[in-house]
Amino acid sequence: MALIYALLMFIGMPNTSKAADLFNNTNRAQVNNCQQPVVNCSPRFLLSAPATIDEIQTYHRAGAAPAGKSIGLRDASGSMVAGPFPVTTQPASPGFENWIASVGGQQLPAGTYTVIDSQADMWSQNARSCDGPGVVGAACNKGFAIVRGGNPPVPPPGADASITDCSATCTVPPATTSPPAFACSAHGPKSTCKRAAASADNPGGGVMCTDGKNVTTCNCQTGCTTH
Repeated sequence: MALIYALLMFIGMPNTSKAADLFNNTNRAQVNNCQQPVVNCSPRFLLSAPATIDEIQTYHRAGAAPAGKSIGLRDASGSMVAGPFPVTTQPASPGFENWIASVGGQQLPAGTYTVIDSQADMWSQNARSCDGPGVVGAACNKGFAIVRGGNPPVPPPGADASITDCSATCTVPPATTSPPAFACSAHGPKSTCKRAAASADNPGGGVMCTDGKNVTTCNCQTGCTTH
């Protein structure tokens, strides 16, 4: 299938969160749709230190299905660690639109992450939109994306930095046929959050947060526990 080219140049994506750009591969050159296979269009970026994620944006040809638009982040293991989040759309260049997902300050540890877009076949890219600096095997022709956020809060000296917060939202209890949505955050110098694999006792999977002192786990079968 022939690539569909934009008639006008990319004119930029709004900063609605007022946060810093942790990753931004957008540019003003002519764009086209993601090349096949579209799974290769997802850009990767490196967080060299823990960060909070406030907002994710992608850039699309207009006309994508109005329902089911979402953006998320996967870690290096392939686990979805942020989202997928529903998006709002804003008009951009004629025939194009910005997708904007509010993340709400979710904290992620240092590592390599991949932006996942629910309709990559209409995701805009060009030869100058590449994976982020420091990514092993970095390539170009990746979907336009911006990830905005900042550094995690630093507790005052002597304060107890042990904080974990996990939640599980289950739409089909006990979530054996429909994947539940999970969210987690942890704050502290040794904090991490990740998805927990599904098992015989936990068929819907779950989420685990630790701040280096406490560990909180959540799933749709037993709820949340901290130990």
